[in-house]
Amino acid sequence: MKKVLIAYSKDEKLSSIVDGLKLGFEEHGIKVDTEEILNNSTKIYFGRYDLVVVGSLNLGIFGGKIDPKIDLFLQNAKMTTGQDVIVFVQERFWGRSKALKSLMNKLESLGCVVKDFRELASKEDGQRYAKGFQL
Repeated sequence: MKKVLIAYSKDEKLSSIVDGLKLGFEEHGIKVDTEEILNNSTKIYFGRYDLVVVGSLNLGIFGGKIDPKIDLFLQNAKMTTGQDVIVFVQERFWGRSKALKSLMNKLESLGCVVKDFRELASKEDGQRYAKGFQL
């Protein structure tokens, strides 16, 4: 059985998007683990999963900044080299591509392979995306 980890910044809107992603992946028979990114993240082993999905808020007045807790989470991530990753940010009018690029760069610097990147707005968007993704 395939396994997916969805790690995301703690936020009500992102939680809804993650619920949609989880439902979409589970419809394919994929086991999904979710991890809220907090200030005191523990070690997490990416190698245990076939795919890791990382989501962040799109912060700043004009957007383009990601949640600073992501840095701490990634410092505690182990077995990252060669790991397939998808990144997503919360949909926002300003700064979406800058936030996505920043998040992708952080993961690629750890040796992860970014398979896709998205901007998601709702639970339905997340579910639709996960349904259509081939793992």
